[in-house]
Amino acid sequence: MKTLRTCLLLLLALCLLAACQSTPETTSQPPVSSAPQQESSAEASEDASSEEASSEISSEASSEESTEPEPPREGAYMSYEIPDNYKDVYENPFALETYEEMEISASNNTYTITYRYPDGASYRTCLVKKRWGMWMLGAMEYTHANGTKVRMSESSTDYEWVLSCGKVGGNITFRGGNHGDYTYSDWNANDSTKTNDHFIDMTFYDAATGEKVEVANGKTVKVNGLFVVLHNNVYEDAYEQENVLINVEKLYLFNGESVSVQSKLYLTSDVAFGNAYTCMFPVAKKYGNYIVFHNDDGTTKVTKTPVTGTSNYGNNFDDRNKASKVTVFGEQYPAYHMTIEIHNPEDQFYQSDRHTRLWDMNPSQNKLYFSAFKPGSTITVKKDTEFTYSSSWTFSYNPDFELPAVDKELGFKK
Repeated sequence: MKTLRTCLLLLLALCLLAACQSTPETTSQPPVSSAPQQESSAEASEDASSEEASSEISSEASSEESTEPEPPREGAYMSYEIPDNYKDVYENPFALETYEEMEISASNNTYTITYRYPDGASYRTCLVKKRWGMWMLGAMEYTHANGTKVRMSESSTDYEWVLSCGKVGGNITFRGGNHGDYTYSDWNANDSTKTNDHFIDMTFYDAATGEKVEVANGKTVKVNGLFVVLHNNVYEDAYEQENVLINVEKLYLFNGESVSVQSKLYLTSDVAFGNAYTCMFPVAKKYGNYIVFHNDDGTTKVTKTPVTGTSNYGNNFDDRNKASKVTVFGEQYPAYHMTIEIHNPEDQFYQSDRHTRLWDMNPSQNKLYFSAFKPGSTITVKKDTEFTYSSSWTFSYNPDFELPAVDKELGFKK
């Protein structure tokens, strides 16, 4: 019996020892999160309306996994939802009852978007890829049925917005648009300290059906109106989470002779602004030395510059025109018109004292600007502020048009 009792006690001791070894030790290590850290930062800094909605969720509901996608706001490296049908996620701010048939063709770093008239003429716009990877509006061209081309503007300068901004106490300089890099002599696309505009994604859709379309290089695709969704970030210094200043969502509509763009800018930190141009139009003087300002008070003003001037990037401006709509044409070829319009002047003029500006830029080119801030001063805009810049450029051919009387001459020798 003693031997049996001894064996039973020994067996019990071995079982207790095994049980102790199977219990995990308590450590000071934090639990591992299943989500990337930048997504947590984005959730913590959503806009006020999202925070209010979240605060109303009960503790029982918060334990369930949400099926709603997080709204694309902050986070330098955040990826955005790309739906198969844009109507599931995005609202078309330029929605129409009917859309024109458009052709999209891809070649190297350009998407060409073409509208064809019944008489065989065509109108083309494009999206061009810059060397630092960003896509933006490019040249606008009308072609007669006989093949004669009229290029109203080029791809080498800006149409959309460009911001003179930076961190508070940091480097205030033009960012975005064709100022997306710093043009260093040893510029390198892989060196994010020499760029300030980071491309994230761009997706094409049929504007009428909402369906996503793919355009392979060397191919042409037809759609009923082209709707484009693009995301990018504006930043300062190296491209890192803490250096992102602004998250941007752009919605484009290419339809017939018109292209419209709505840009939503979400400030992810306090941002110092020195100036901002929310819409622009560069034009060859032979097609654009007459500028008609359709002022918001109902008046109009016609300004004329030389077809070939002496101005060479000087301070030759006609500004302080509070005009949300402008029409441009040239005395040599008065039939070709471009109408440029901003649709949200509350944001696009913001704290400007210059409003709509014409620059007699150089001997062959004029440039139109819609200004949002006061040049020469610095204004700090708080984090979580949202701006909406909404603009359109519409071409028209008017063969019987006659030149109007001129109210002001700009750039002529006295």
